[in-house]
Amino acid sequence: MNKLRGPELWRDSLLPMRLWRHRLAEPLVLFSTIGLLIVLIIFSSAYFLVSREQDAIKRQIELSIGDIADTYEARVLRSLREIDATLKLVDFVASQQHSGILETLQERNLLPPELIFTVSLIDSQGAVKESTAMQQWAHPGGAFASLPQAPGLLVEAFSSEGRQQLLFARMLTGERDTPEWVTLTVGADYFVSGYDAGALGAQGLLALVDASNMTRIGRSGTQLYSSIAMALPAHDEILSRGDIPFLTNWLGVERTTVVRPLYLFPLSIVVGISVDERLAEANQITRRYWQRAIVVSTASLFILGLLARLSIQLQRERQLVTDERLRHTQYIEHLAFHDTLTNLPNRAYFSYLVNQTIQQQDDQEGGFALLFLDLDHFKHINDSLGHDAGDQLLQVAAKRLVSAVREQDVVARLGGDEFVILLKNMTQREQVTRVTDHLIAAMQSPFALAGESCQISVSIGVALFPTDGDNEKSLMKCADMAMYRAKKAGKNGTCFYTESAFENYE
Repeated sequence: MNKLRGPELWRDSLLPMRLWRHRLAEPLVLFSTIGLLIVLIIFSSAYFLVSREQDAIKRQIELSIGDIADTYEARVLRSLREIDATLKLVDFVASQQHSGILETLQERNLLPPELIFTVSLIDSQGAVKESTAMQQWAHPGGAFASLPQAPGLLVEAFSSEGRQQLLFARMLTGERDTPEWVTLTVGADYFVSGYDAGALGAQGLLALVDASNMTRIGRSGTQLYSSIAMALPAHDEILSRGDIPFLTNWLGVERTTVVRPLYLFPLSIVVGISVDERLAEANQITRRYWQRAIVVSTASLFILGLLARLSIQLQRERQLVTDERLRHTQYIEHLAFHDTLTNLPNRAYFSYLVNQTIQQQDDQEGGFALLFLDLDHFKHINDSLGHDAGDQLLQVAAKRLVSAVREQDVVARLGGDEFVILLKNMTQREQVTRVTDHLIAAMQSPFALAGESCQISVSIGVALFPTDGDNEKSLMKCADMAMYRAKKAGKNGTCFYTESAFENYE
């Protein structure tokens, strides 16, 4: 039996009403009363649904803005604490030595990434004594020279090469002839890079403001703003409000806004969601409800069925958005822990795997081997045939290394032509030697690069856990030194770490 389609089902639902009408007399008043009653019921239902949708969106704004503010506050506070900790660390080291301070910290990997942050030491004349930047520079307008001689964290905003920057500074506490400061500069957009258009919309707001409610950096959609005053309540009034959202009008957009002072830091975060933008969806639904109420004023069941269908579509759309966010998160995580050229695990991921393996060894007997590999003559091929050929060689070499070890072993790329391999459950030199011989043989086959046949070799250093080290850092160092000895011994070979290797390395 064929199932009835939607219009056919709607017509059959009206059939009893038609028969009932034919059985009754047809006075004008009766039909008018029935029609008015039906229209009143449908329009009352539509009005209820519209009001409920608007109230739900308003409640959703209040709930979601609190969640967004929690996330943003935590992120900003974490960044500010790391920045302040860096400044205090430099201050501490500066109290122990008077030169080479930043170089000492860089050697120990105690400074934040140079691509994002610049740490500098400034004298009382505003001159840069030391800096992690590739080229030393000075703030336009002599702002360095105008830093106040006051304890605590200072925050300044300035523009450099068309980009807004934030400067964090602390005056050094050690005894000096003249005052000096340690500063850290970072692009101001770093503090609003977490803007989520899916949650905030195209007219939402993320901002950092100072005590005078002047924006250090603000973002709405794709637009960045700085040094613009915001019409916000005074600091004491914000504290007395608690975490209750309020309406603000900034740059012509009305937003539900939350302001949270960052205690211990002279800044506050501002999170806003556009009321009109969020209600625009409700307005569209409102118009749709009224249009359907007019067209199908005698078909309330059809309207309820249509609303159910819309609800399912909305749920599906939300599920699609959730799935897309999950795929994006997985893609970002893959990029963070893998080398983009060879798709091998990178240094950070390999370090995590080694530490995880060490923790597993604490609960059971056994060990593993860590191999440090360096391709011989790679620079010559890279210089003679070009970087594209060098990249192709690295990709092929990575595949050969992976195919030469077991599936349970881990091959990673540190950078350049350096690779590392984790051989699990291997502690005997004879076992490791068989693997390294296989690796050396795999590299001896010619490479077809840029229409030419090229040949390279590989030097391998080996460190064994726990014989040569009980942590990832010491094992990497021992394997590196053993590889260095393999290079000195004529390349294309393997060396195990020994104390004599350490002496030669030093």
